[in-house]
Amino acid sequence: MILPSLCTVHERYLTVTRVARDHFGGSLGGKLLLCRGFAEVGIADSLAGVLAGASVLCVDGDLDRGVIREALRAGLCDFVVGHLDEALRILKNELRQKRAVSVGLDALPETCLPQMADRGLQPDLLSASPDAPGLELFLERGAVPLSRLTAPRDWDSLPCRVTWNAAEDRQRILPLLTRIAAAALDNNHADTPARTRWLEASPRVLGRAFGGGQCLRMTEIEADRFFASAAEGVPVAVVTRDCRVA
Repeated sequence: MILPSLCTVHERYLTVTRVARDHFGGSLGGKLLLCRGFAEVGIADSLAGVLAGASVLCVDGDLDRGVIREALRAGLCDFVVGHLDEALRILKNELRQKRAVSVGLDALPETCLPQMADRGLQPDLLSASPDAPGLELFLERGAVPLSRLTAPRDWDSLPCRVTWNAAEDRQRILPLLTRIAAAALDNNHADTPARTRWLEASPRVLGRAFGGGQCLRMTEIEADRFFASAAEGVPVAVVTRDCRVA
């Protein structure tokens, strides 16, 4: 299994939260994101969807790769099932409770997607290309395709990509850096609630698979503020900044 970069997951997360603002009143609670395939894009969008509060169904039937079950072992998926009925049982309850969850379905999309449509399971968002086979009816019924709406996505309002890790004493330093980053954010920026949620939830959702590092899009003023505070309070931290990263 090839993982997306942490920065890719973060930027897909910001994309999903912007789509939530534009199309779903700012919340994805009770909404379903369908990922057709669990390659790098599917993994990134699945994690982004869970972090944004959606329920996620990932369908991948490549039994030779076993990527869905590998994702479960890596902590990137909450459940893995082999039959659509099992997936529906889990999703029905979580959608009703408006709880974020990721379900991996180890089945061929060509077989189970028409069955989903027949049973009335309608995704609100689609991770795969809208031209992928089996998605036509979902689109006709109103599913929002992430790829069509958000590519290319301009980052002019958040031009700096800031990453950090800890050279030592990570259990103490990483939470401290998170607090410093949260304090540096502009409360008036439209993406700040989503970025604050990312800082709070991503360590738990991403777990060990991404090595405990962190990535955050910032304005130049926010990045300057974060760097100044981090340099003063956490001299052993490893912090980098790339500005004007599209």
